Amino acid sequence: MRPICEAAKKAGEIAMHFFEKELSIKMKSMRSDVVTQADVECQKTIVEVLKKYYPSATFVLEEGYEEAKIPSVETVFVVDPIDGTLNYSHSLPYFAVSVARLSFGKIVEGAIYIPFTNEMFYAELGRGAFLNDKRIVNKKRPTMDRSLLVTGWPYDETKLKWSMRSVEKLSEMCQEVRIIGSSALELCYLACGRFDGYWEVALKPWDVAAGALIAQEAGVVVGGLNGEFDLESGEIVAAVPSIFEQLRSALMEL
Repeated sequence: MRPICEAAKKAGEIAMHFFEKELSIKMKSMRSDVVTQADVECQKTIVEVLKKYYPSATFVLEEGYEEAKIPSVETVFVVDPIDGTLNYSHSLPYFAVSVARLSFGKIVEGAIYIPFTNEMFYAELGRGAFLNDKRIVNKKRPTMDRSLLVTGWPYDETKLKWSMRSVEKLSEMCQEVRIIGSSALELCYLACGRFDGYWEVALKPWDVAAGALIAQEAGVVVGGLNGEFDLESGEIVAAVPSIFEQLRSALMEL
């Protein structure tokens, strides 16, 4: 098993051990942004596993990371130990473990493990995307009015009204808009064809680092609101080729 998959899988097992148990929950930036002891234990395990293979690696971690920029060095791991902690804390099974490896600022490897369904999504730059070791390619080419889209609410109250307007606008254009509460899970579902498009703002690098690569390697177009995808911009637009530009144009009009 690849090191980042091993790390994600072991963290997922810890998450399931704590799932539906009484947890110590702390609020972070706002009332919907929370952390549990399961997040801390999962993160600790991921670091321990990866340090065995990459002893000199740098880690960008959701819990406790305060630097403004991702260092441009040979090996950086960007880790979200439980993406969808609010769901997790309410015993909703829509959460995932996300681990990405960067080299000099470029995402070169990503693994996302969804414990509740035992699904391991993995991608390596230029070598495709996989679900439980089976190659995945999103070949769907729907029109916008036949598309199922997904987005998320931002952990930044200044962006909330924009997000609400975006949901209202896109709901009038597509079949329906879903909000699951885990950007990692949503990007994986887009990669394997369960969704057709996704957008979100006010993100952190660990929210989308692995998922963006997995989606891209599965044939999804991944960009920003106005230009190419930038991991540190806090925004992402991703969709199958047939609706990508229409989705992005609609968002840019807001």
